[in-house]
Amino acid sequence: MITQYGALLIYVLVAFLVAYLVASSSQHMGPKAPGGLKRVTYESGIVPEAPVKYFSVRFYRVAMFFMIFDVAVMSLYPWATSLRSLHQAGMLRVLAFLAIVGLAFFYVWNRGGFQWD
Repeated sequence: MITQYGALLIYVLVAFLVAYLVASSSQHMGPKAPGGLKRVTYESGIVPEAPVKYFSVRFYRVAMFFMIFDVAVMSLYPWATSLRSLHQAGMLRVLAFLAIVGLAFFYVWNRGGFQWD
């Protein structure tokens, strides 16, 4: 008889196997000798007329910080919906979580991570 953890282990192994098969199938099923236009920056087949302009790394950094803190704020919703059943222990845990998120926020702010030049 499989225990609950055994079923979870089988589920994780099957998930990794399916992800590997899907990711590696493009290597085996795709074209082996792409044409010259396929090596251009854009694969649409149209030769670009102007040089490619790249975004600054700051854009990606600010976007990543936004996503991290947005997920942290969204994780407060389950806590807020079950606040009455969690009592004081739940309140202390969420205060510790908010303290860690707040420290991370102020660290990034002091380092200039949110400045958009």
